[in-house]
Amino acid sequence: MRVFKYNEYEDQEPTLVTEQEIRANYWPYWYKEMCARHGKELVDTKFTFDDCIYAWIIENWAWEVK
Repeated sequence: MRVFKYNEYEDQEPTLVTEQEIRANYWPYWYKEMCARHGKELVDTKFTFDDCIYAWIIENWAWEVK
C-alpha cells in the first residue's frame, strides 16, 4: 500500500494519506468528473486508479512516502 504526504498549512506537520483513503474519498469525485468530461466508455477503457492518484498528487502538491 502506498502512502502520501501533503501540507495543508505551512506551520503544521504534513498530513499522511493512504492509497485506500484516496480511493474512498477522492476516486468517486474524480471518476464522476472524468466521465462528464470524456465519457464513461473512454474512462472505463483508458483511465486507471493510478491516473486518479496522479491527479490527486498534483492537486495537493503531495509526494509519496518511500
